[in-house]
Amino acid sequence: MGEALGVTPPVCRGKWWDLAVTEAYGIARLRVDVLVAEAGHAHAELDDLDLDVRTEHLWVPDGDMPVAYLRVVRGPDDVRVLDRVCARADVRRLGLAGALVTDVVARHGSGPLRALVAAGAVPFFLRHGFEPVAEAVDTPTGRRLSMYRHPEAPWRD
Repeated sequence: MGEALGVTPPVCRGKWWDLAVTEAYGIARLRVDVLVAEAGHAHAELDDLDLDVRTEHLWVPDGDMPVAYLRVVRGPDDVRVLDRVCARADVRRLGLAGALVTDVVARHGSGPLRALVAAGAVPFFLRHGFEPVAEAVDTPTGRRLSMYRHPEAPWRD
């Protein structure tokens, strides 16, 4: 994505244990600031899935610190699930989170993808070919809607 910037931002990827200290701190800080403090849902933001060998962390950096983030975890059926998508308040609407989702779709979109999303993020995921598939459920991060992206879904509207 990155249309608002006119360029495609750099996307970094890694496993938790491969992250530099500043990257790991920045990711944890961003997730807590956005997904806990801003959302008003007190919960343990970091969990065992962060360390899972199959979990992939993606972020857009600004210097040493990430300003947009998502992680890809594996569901019980081994389907990739986009999780914890967030961006720092001052860079929202620049297409950075979209660049992260586009990266995941480009690399893994030949298979099914799922996402658990907040109600306000549904239009964002619809633009990326995801469709709602279940009623909203309560999670530790708040009420979330399950969405699915079929491998045959178009890249963009």
